Order: sequence, then structure tokens, then C-alpha cells
Amino acid sequence: MSGTHQNHAVSIPVNREQCSFPRHRHELLQNVGKASKSGQLGSVVPYTEDWPSSVSNWIESSLKSWDKEMERLRRGMFALLPMDRFMVGIPHDPLGMMHEMDRHIEELQNGMGLSAVAPLGSTSDYLKDAYEVGDDGKVHFKVRFDAQGFAPEDINVTSSDNRVTVHAKKETTTGGKKCSHEFCRMIQLPKSIENNQLKCRLTDDGVLMLEAPVKVGENKSLTMNESGQVGIQPKSASQIQAVPASQALTVKVVKV
Repeated sequence: MSGTHQNHAVSIPVNREQCSFPRHRHELLQNVGKASKSGQLGSVVPYTEDWPSSVSNWIESSLKSWDKEMERLRRGMFALLPMDRFMVGIPHDPLGMMHEMDRHIEELQNGMGLSAVAPLGSTSDYLKDAYEVGDDGKVHFKVRFDAQGFAPEDINVTSSDNRVTVHAKKETTTGGKKCSHEFCRMIQLPKSIENNQLKCRLTDDGVLMLEAPVKVGENKSLTMNESGQVGIQPKSASQIQAVPASQALTVKVVKV
């Protein structure tokens, strides 16, 4: 029964976001700012009193250092990797595929030098910057992929067994000859998120955004630093059973 669950892939629709990624980001910060000023952020879960002011500081800092913020976000995006570079011999081994992707990324980064790393992303460290406040006031898990050159209909996103796979394929015709370009990326999903609420959007400038809200009842606390990065401390199994979901989440603000 568990094996059936693990092998069942759920398709996630890719919707078109009718704006560029910088415009989307700016609108997000504006919406969160409005919710913070109106007191809506504190109504979602039992946040601490400092939470709205910390969110406001994060928004102000992001807008003041806009170019640096955009550079940070693009540097953390996952690159889609060519299928023929890592698929040989491991088509039915998802874990092996992820390890092969990381090895491929490490080789590329070593070849370019540490000072010139492209926004390739690594499955080993992305969680340190994967949680953020959404425009609904809730904390969301967010990852982004560089999908420039692809339309929503070229991209297939599926989730299965706490993993998400992005597969992009596009056919072009040059001089009467058809050519197929196929790329893929797989990452592990944390257990702290609502997998059944995963949403995927593609901006006009080719940024594929995947996100889902964080589970409220299974986390002991959330911490937020001045850069807007959110850390999650999960509860133990006994704590999850003992505490009602409506009273389960507290948010602590930490300054670093």
C-alpha cells in the first residue's frame, strides 16, 4: 500500500504569471506590507508581537537594496539540467538522479571557479533560504527554477514521495530539421509543507516558481532574521498529537 503511494505522481499545473519576476516580487512585498500595516498578519496564527514590525523591516530592507535582493534570489534559483547528462543508467532511481545532478553541478562550479558560480542551485543547501512570508500572511515554502525559453505548455511538474520533478521539453525546427531539447530537475520536498497545496507559476521572463504553505500544527516555532529568511523548528511526534493545530505555532523573531 505504501509502495503504491510512493509511486503515484501528482501533476501540478503550470500557470502563467502575467508579469516579470521583479514585478511579481515587488507586488508581493507591497501586499505583505499592506497586510502587516492592517494587522492581518497576526490573525493567521498566534504570532509574537514583534512579528509585524520584523516583517516591515524585511520589506523596507528588500526595497532599499533592490538590486542586491534580485541578485540573491536569482543566484538561488535551480537550473534545469540537460537530460542526456545524467539520465544514463539511472532512469528508475530518483535518489541516484538527485545525487548525479549535484555531482554535475559541482563539476560545473569547479570549472567556473567559486567566484563565478552561475545560478545552478544545489539540493544540499537550498532549504536555508526556502521559507518566506507569502502575501496571505502565512509562511510558505518557495523554490524557483530558471526556465527561460520555455512556455507553460513545455513544462511538466509532478510531485511524488516527497519529491518534485520539473521536466521541460521543447522542439524547434531549423532548416527543415526538427531538434528536441529536454531538461529536468528533481528536488526533495520537506515534510513541513502542505504537499497537496503545491502551486506552480511561470513569469514572463522565465522564472518558474513553486510554493506551498507550511503546516501550522507540526512546527514548534518559526524564526525570522532581518533578511527575511525563516527557519522552522519541528515538533516531536508526541507534541504534534498533544497540541491542537489552532494553538500549535508560535513565531520567534531573531536578529542576526
